[in-house]
Amino acid sequence: SHLVANGAARALRTQIVPTRAMATDNPYASSSFIGHSLWMCPTGAARDSWSAVISEKARELGTFCFPPHITLVAGMLTPVEDVLARTKLLAAKLKPYAFEFDAVQQKAVYFQCVFAKMKETEEVLAANRAARMVFEERSNDPHYMPHLSLIYGDLSPELKRAHLPQLAAQIRQRVPTSFLVDCIEVWSTQGPVEGWYLVDTIPLQG
Repeated sequence: SHLVANGAARALRTQIVPTRAMATDNPYASSSFIGHSLWMCPTGAARDSWSAVISEKARELGTFCFPPHITLVAGMLTPVEDVLARTKLLAAKLKPYAFEFDAVQQKAVYFQCVFAKMKETEEVLAANRAARMVFEERSNDPHYMPHLSLIYGDLSPELKRAHLPQLAAQIRQRVPTSFLVDCIEVWSTQGPVEGWYLVDTIPLQG
């Protein structure tokens, strides 16, 4: 299966029906998510090299392959028109900013199975604070952990630990460990990951 970038036309016909409450469940724990999410994505050579690391691991492990991205805020349940309007307000406040690789880590949840933790610089945290102000429903989210997922899946702790040093070495040898982001990608992340799709790309104009 592939994530499909079907554009805003399809998204505008889509009504979001909340299937679970983020307050009581952890939507990162299974392979199905909710609502719309804002992604900050590497571009150009950085996108290509991060994509190569993700796709190689997906082929090796038989796991789902996805575009490289760092979530800014996620799980907005209002209609897509509202999410896009508020994302444009947010993009008008933000200037392009950089992410810097910190370490490869793992968690016991599907969407954070193995990931590249990014450094919590002031500009990275400030972008998330601005997003929480625009998307007030996300204001009580846990502390922001900027990360770029490398593997989605339900793997054993032993298997994950075996891949951590290899991935860290690959990143340091093959991937730009610092990269700039200059737009927000709005994704429909409702339901199983195989059905997620890109709604719109909005440039940062702060």
